Amino acid sequence: MVKSNYFQLESFKESGKERWDDFCQKSSDAWLWHSYNSIISKSFWNNFKNISFCVMDRSNRSKIVAIVPLFIIKRRKIIDYSTLESLGGPAIIDDITNKKKKKLISYINFSLQEKLEKYKVNKIEFIYSSLSPKIIKQNRPIPNPLLPYINKDLSSLSWMVKLKNKKESEIFDSFDSSAKQTINKASKKLKFNELKKEDSRKLFNIYYGIHLKTSERKNIKPHNKDYFKYIFEEFPEENRKIFYVTYRNEILTFSIFGVYKKNIIYWTNTSSSEGLKIGSNYFCMWKSIEYFTRNNFENFECGEGFLNTENKNEIGLNIFKKSFGGTDFPLYKGERIKNKFIDIFHQSLFNLKRSLFKENV
Repeated sequence: MVKSNYFQLESFKESGKERWDDFCQKSSDAWLWHSYNSIISKSFWNNFKNISFCVMDRSNRSKIVAIVPLFIIKRRKIIDYSTLESLGGPAIIDDITNKKKKKLISYINFSLQEKLEKYKVNKIEFIYSSLSPKIIKQNRPIPNPLLPYINKDLSSLSWMVKLKNKKESEIFDSFDSSAKQTINKASKKLKFNELKKEDSRKLFNIYYGIHLKTSERKNIKPHNKDYFKYIFEEFPEENRKIFYVTYRNEILTFSIFGVYKKNIIYWTNTSSSEGLKIGSNYFCMWKSIEYFTRNNFENFECGEGFLNTENKNEIGLNIFKKSFGGTDFPLYKGERIKNKFIDIFHQSLFNLKRSLFKENV
């Protein structure tokens, strides 16, 4: 265990929901992915184990001064590809002196290194939310906030739609012409609905059925059922919005959005084949953006763009996300690699596996 005169680690479980979420509200680093319920929901992912922790300041009544969402992803087959992942990255208290902040960052780094050794993995993958107040309130791009913790910068981009002080017609006019055409055509026959609390259990099974068919169609592994069940039935309603689209009383599309600190992210979506044919996913996205604009939200993130990809599903997602008038916005990512030669070896095996899969498709 890392020792310090100032700081002390405390596990996610020990910290308690109230203290954890109170810190998240106050830190400009923290966004939805840092929140207690978000970490609990991700604990339902296959092969994910929650090892998140917080840092307390011994010299200040054991006040929480940092939290680190952290999971070990177990990928043990012939070769052990297991990694650690931190969605959100370390979040630090705002009210701290530069001198103490440097000591805190150093302590977090020692703690992360200890986790790498304890779980016998070679790297930690980080993503810093573009909607954290520290990023979204900037008027210009800033250096990657993850730089103190990583040795490999893998920053990407997202698409951001500014909603604040915008009219709905102004936002719609910024959409790609093909998206506007699809939405106008779909709006003549489709109905947009907000999930009501009393319908959560009933509609969850419909959602998951469409999710399974979507995963089969895209040839990807479906998420654990309990993960979505938690989002539908346990996740705080003020932090998630679920909308669905119907045609003649048949549900074609569901969209789930993360909501936190007056900003929204496109979280996940599932659509039937019939829905895709008539543009129910585009219609649902537009009506959701319209809803958030009317309710005075400020920014809408469409999600990460896939750079230099040849994957058809990822290319399709890029086209979809980009079509809603968003502007390129930095998505800060990076890795902390313990041994670069092991990482190169693992990456070579992964690329070989991917190339063999393409030949067999």
